[in-house]
Amino acid sequence: MKPAAGVFWVVEDFGVTLFCREKGLHLSIPYPMAGLWALVANGNYDRKTACDLVALLRSTDRSAAEDAVRAALTYWREKGLLEEG
Repeated sequence: MKPAAGVFWVVEDFGVTLFCREKGLHLSIPYPMAGLWALVANGNYDRKTACDLVALLRSTDRSAAEDAVRAALTYWREKGLLEEG
């Protein structure tokens, strides 16, 4: 999975902001989920690493982290921000 074509992002003090002119999208992702976006955007995503990172950053258990990762990725896919590849 990777950012969809035409999606650009900038790192800010409190997260990342994504833009896609073609789709008219603008989305701010605060930390800690900005860390998940960084894994995906940099081509380093794997489920275990993502869940470990989110569990650590959110000070939560593995199950809650898995739910949060799944929800974020689903939302980003539905918005057209991610594509397979």
